[in-house]
Amino acid sequence: MLHALIVRLKLALVLVLVQACFVQTSWAANEPAWPTKQVTLVVPYPPGAITDTVGRRLGNQLGAALGVPVVIENKAGAGANLGAAYVSNAQPNGATILFTSYGNIMIDSVTEAQHKLTPVAAVGPMTVVMLVRPDLPYKTIEELVVYARAHPQKISFASVGIGSSYHLLIEQMNTLGKLDMVHIPYKGGAASMADFLGGRVDVMLATWLFAKPYVNDNRARAVALTNAERSPTLPDLPTVNERAVPGVKLIDGLGVFAPKGLPETLVARLNKEINQIIQEPAMKAWLTNEAIPPTPMTTAAFEKMLVDEAKPLEKLIRENKIGMK
Repeated sequence: MLHALIVRLKLALVLVLVQACFVQTSWAANEPAWPTKQVTLVVPYPPGAITDTVGRRLGNQLGAALGVPVVIENKAGAGANLGAAYVSNAQPNGATILFTSYGNIMIDSVTEAQHKLTPVAAVGPMTVVMLVRPDLPYKTIEELVVYARAHPQKISFASVGIGSSYHLLIEQMNTLGKLDMVHIPYKGGAASMADFLGGRVDVMLATWLFAKPYVNDNRARAVALTNAERSPTLPDLPTVNERAVPGVKLIDGLGVFAPKGLPETLVARLNKEINQIIQEPAMKAWLTNEAIPPTPMTTAAFEKMLVDEAKPLEKLIRENKIGMK
């Protein structure tokens, strides 16, 4: 009798497991199938850039989640606008999406491609540091501002291009801090770093991932963060806003965009998969270590954040006639 009871319990357990598998399989089957045989993830920066490095890792995991290969295509140029424009003109069928730093595409005045793109998912903000040459007399952000105020047009400040988020940070400092630093635009971070290391430019901005080797070997001095808040990766480094020029902040990070018109079901699927990927323990740890704290959010929240943060920058662009000179 006891034996018969054990047999019945085992059969009941098997039945429960089979039903659970059936429910799980049915749920997976209800996920919208990706409608293409391959997805091209456009990165508007050259190979080796932080966007390229993160994009490739994200693309590998996204391909596994979608069930189709995700191929990285680098389309660098025009301050990331070349790749953004390419995606904005692509068919909204899921075959082509964009992975980029959103600081350079959230303002209509900076790129006309923005209104043709749908924000899909944020990966996280980038930690950006202000670097000065170690041979210069100012060693802190406070000393830099005092020196700049006393010596108009004596400090040269490199950016990665006119209208870039880095350029707008310089304009914020000049406007809000009543400074007169000279803006020197470059075609990218590598070019500006080469002139910085060569002593031809005094100050520059860089992501911590890019700047770290130069700071560690004392070829550059990090004096401040340009983010709104301090970074857990660099807890002892103050922000420009808290120590030198109130109101100054750089809003930039990594995110995924698609052409306008991509069906909402596919936008939602991409958002869900990317949010899950960046919260996966290994990916989360890697991103955090690279000073890109994962920041999952809904598509609506991502879009609202971009719109809200763009408003003061659009005003800055109009008042300083950036890109109109």
